[in-house]
Amino acid sequence: MSFTITDPNTLAAFVATGSEIEILGPDGQLLGRFTPAPRPGMSFPEFGVSDEEMFRRLNDPNAKWVTGDEVMARLRSLRDKS
Repeated sequence: MSFTITDPNTLAAFVATGSEIEILGPDGQLLGRFTPAPRPGMSFPEFGVSDEEMFRRLNDPNAKWVTGDEVMARLRSLRDKS
């Protein structure tokens, strides 16, 4: 199902959104989430990072990559210290 936003202020707020946002009712209850449609050069708008920036980060020779096992070992070590 879809609906058309006719209020210009609401429309401007949605258009300006660069990442996923929560839509709340007047009582603060979560109604849903809005994820913007992909824009050219931005395959994953929910991350708020352009394709160019994502490619740069993936190919950064100074980046330190770790495995899931390494992350879990580090978390266990932090838990054991507390």
